[in-house]
Amino acid sequence: MHENDTRNEIVTLPCGQLEGLRLTEARSIAWLGVPYAMPPVGGLRWKAPREVEPWGDRLSARDFRSSSVQMSPQGPVGSEDCLYLNIWRPDHAEDGLPVLVFLHGGGNVAGSGRDFQGWQLAPETNSIVVTVNYRLGAMGFFLHPALRTGDPLDDSGNYGLLDVIQALKWVHRNITYFGGDPANVTLAGQSAGARNALAASLSPLCKGLIHKLYVMSGGLTTADSKLGESKANEILSALLLEDGLASNPIEAEEWISNQTVEEISGFLHQQNAARFAEAIGDTGLRMNAFPHLFEDGTVIPIGGFANLGLPGHPCLPIVLGSTATEFSGFALGDSYFSNHMQSGLLESQAEEKNLYEAAVQYGSELYAAFNVEEVADKWKKASPDSPIFAYRFRWGLRDGVIDPSIRFQIGANHGADIPFYTGDFSGVMQNFPAGVVTERNEPGRKQLSDWMRCYLRGFLHMGDPNGEGPPPWNRWTADPLSPDILALDADEEQAVVQMDKKLLAHDILSGLMKDSRLTAEQRAWLRTYLFAGRFFWKE
Repeated sequence: MHENDTRNEIVTLPCGQLEGLRLTEARSIAWLGVPYAMPPVGGLRWKAPREVEPWGDRLSARDFRSSSVQMSPQGPVGSEDCLYLNIWRPDHAEDGLPVLVFLHGGGNVAGSGRDFQGWQLAPETNSIVVTVNYRLGAMGFFLHPALRTGDPLDDSGNYGLLDVIQALKWVHRNITYFGGDPANVTLAGQSAGARNALAASLSPLCKGLIHKLYVMSGGLTTADSKLGESKANEILSALLLEDGLASNPIEAEEWISNQTVEEISGFLHQQNAARFAEAIGDTGLRMNAFPHLFEDGTVIPIGGFANLGLPGHPCLPIVLGSTATEFSGFALGDSYFSNHMQSGLLESQAEEKNLYEAAVQYGSELYAAFNVEEVADKWKKASPDSPIFAYRFRWGLRDGVIDPSIRFQIGANHGADIPFYTGDFSGVMQNFPAGVVTERNEPGRKQLSDWMRCYLRGFLHMGDPNGEGPPPWNRWTADPLSPDILALDADEEQAVVQMDKKLLAHDILSGLMKDSRLTAEQRAWLRTYLFAGRFFWKE
């Protein structure tokens, strides 16, 4: 193969031809908006995804397709017709490339595959990058008895996760046509996408489809099916109240009890999908607010992650990541802190500043430990020989690297590591036009980004992030005092990467109870209000 050999952007699949997009400056080719299942509309709403049918004529795959229905600041957006994926590969003729399938975050109520774009990452890692749209909110996770058909997949309620599994099946069957290796697929994700990736790895339906995991800020979460049924009835009651079919919750219960299963199913199917998105709203890391990833016994085994390491539920090689101030955005999103920030009191009043700093510190430590230390320890216990690597992203916390006010408010927040992988900082610059992405911090920021992609490349190709260039990355051990976390940071001039200590939940909680910045009332408020019900809060 010559250095200037390229690949055709027109690909012929068993389902038909796709015409992609050559991104010459980025040295990559993209196929965007590729259907991997039939549109889940009409009679296929709340059904497991169905195989995509041949499309006949050449299909243009040059534009992103719609996300799943979700709420935005402007109101509902997206479409039920959302089961599309996006593919990027380097613009050369090499075959047998490793495959990275990435699942977007957004609490399983928001986001899309275009949130993580591979036009830079694919050539930098010499891999195929695939991102997936899947059903969100009540379109993706909904368990109501009136919808049961007797088919265990259709009745699971796990439609969003089944979409992910369907996308993985599509990749397994078709990725060779794009030059990918179906026997070397790494499933990755961030936040809810990371939690979905972990759940998919647990599912017996994924056998042979996933070979490694790259999990960014997502812990081990599942929900009891009974909780899902309760939430579905709660949503149904809210719709009845809105439509005037009931004037209070008791009347709504009476209406439900007086209808046949067919009538309830018909009512649910008649509703616009946007109404369900509005009914769920913001979930804020709370499973009770929006139960999903149900332990249905078919898609996800009963007992959830207690099955790790048992026959049929292998512990795959895994990279686990978190950010140093995971909770800052969620704390700032709380009305108490957001109101004080808008009034200017959050930074100017010592009492409010101390409370916010404590909320971010302890919430972030608990959330980061939930996402990394807890998963790594359970993975290690279930499969002592499975390769486990863990990192904590810290960029933005050093003095002088970013604007001090932004550092105080968000620091190295949830999702801050994503642009360092993709190389695309446009989203950061849109949210923070000044003070974060600067010419002054570019040398250190760029080297850190290069090193992170170098680690990822090693893991995709060899199952080990270590190689030439960045400092060594040690495997996770069972010793709680061993420095097994790779701290990813940079000053203005260069990357600063080294092994660091683990977070211990007992020490975090002890620090919270002894923190002299806080009054007893403030500690109680953090525990019983701000942290209560979050994934990471065990009390």
